[in-house]
Amino acid sequence: MKRIYRLSIFLLIVTSALSSCSSGGKQDDLLDELANLEKETIFEQAEQLYSEKEYARARELFSFVYDSFPNDPMGHKAALRVADTFSVKNDVTSLTEARLRYRDFANRYPNDPDRDYALLMVGHTYSARKLRPDRDLSDIQEALAAYQQLINLYPDSRYVSEGLERIGDLLELLAEHDWVVAQFYRRNKRYLGALWRFEYIRDNYPNFSKIELVQTHITEMETAIEEQDAAWKKRIEALQKKTEVKTED
Repeated sequence: MKRIYRLSIFLLIVTSALSSCSSGGKQDDLLDELANLEKETIFEQAEQLYSEKEYARARELFSFVYDSFPNDPMGHKAALRVADTFSVKNDVTSLTEARLRYRDFANRYPNDPDRDYALLMVGHTYSARKLRPDRDLSDIQEALAAYQQLINLYPDSRYVSEGLERIGDLLELLAEHDWVVAQFYRRNKRYLGALWRFEYIRDNYPNFSKIELVQTHITEMETAIEEQDAAWKKRIEALQKKTEVKTED
């Protein structure tokens, strides 16, 4: 009962202080109130605000915990949660800010037990928004690199399965990109270019959803190239015969 009472009073203090800051009051008001509270209490209330989707207010409290206890395990967790308050928004600006913070965490705390989570989230900041195979592939490549780093460094991490699932989705997109290019070559009877693309898909994306069609098209392109070569050979032979006849005349 005492704990609930303290949290209720704390929420009232934080809400009042944040309102003061947002209306032009000094941010020192918030800092003065928080200074007398335990970090666990502040962190718990930040989590409560986060669960209520009050991300900006939660960020204020998480930031306070991190800034006050940068070398404490809870301070480290607060740093990640600050990043989470950005990544949850899912717009380009917020995801970019979150990415910078996750990367900074991974670089700053190489031995932290939550570093695997930071690497996972770096990947998520690239793959969170809808990615398309007919657009710039750099975000797909960056996400793949982050997930692969997670798997290489932390093969026993609880996040590996999620990373592998995301990698599978991203590889599907990359394969689809090459599929689109290959089909363009095929439609325009540029059979050799199409063959190379289909073979690349076969060799690099064995789990591609259209892999059976890829093999079918490889056979089709090989046949088309042989027929094309045979047709050219006949044309050359015909031209040679015409040349020989003219020479005899």
